Amino acid sequence: MSDDEKPALTVHGLFVERQQIEAGKLAAEQAATRHAAEELARQRKAFEARPLTAADRREIQDHIRAAFDAGEKSLQVVTFPSGFCPDEGRHINHALPGWEDELPGYARRVYEFWDEALRPGGFGFNARVISYPNGMPGDIGLFITWPEADG
Repeated sequence: MSDDEKPALTVHGLFVERQQIEAGKLAAEQAATRHAAEELARQRKAFEARPLTAADRREIQDHIRAAFDAGEKSLQVVTFPSGFCPDEGRHINHALPGWEDELPGYARRVYEFWDEALRPGGFGFNARVISYPNGMPGDIGLFITWPEADG
């Protein structure tokens, strides 16, 4: 059979094409997963290192005032992935004693700011899981709270 007489299409050729396409998709998925993991690691490192500045403190207080004036009873001040916690957010998710000891980096500094500057003024603080992707703890939110009425 000459080249002109070879079939234009073969089953083997289709299988080879399919394998090449699937290999390309798999490589792209692996690269995307690797990139996402690297980005999350970068974000975690930045979150761990982020200082709580005087500007951050003023901004939190300004947001509390605005939320209070709007009739709210709490303000979410920080969110972060539960995976940033040493226990993956387990203590926070189950409201276990010592949950505050599991707060990472910047979240810990926000908690300390509340404890030192806002708690004495009557403000409360809580942390809770605010998303459950695939039924597992996702993001954690930190909230400053206050009562409905003075007294």
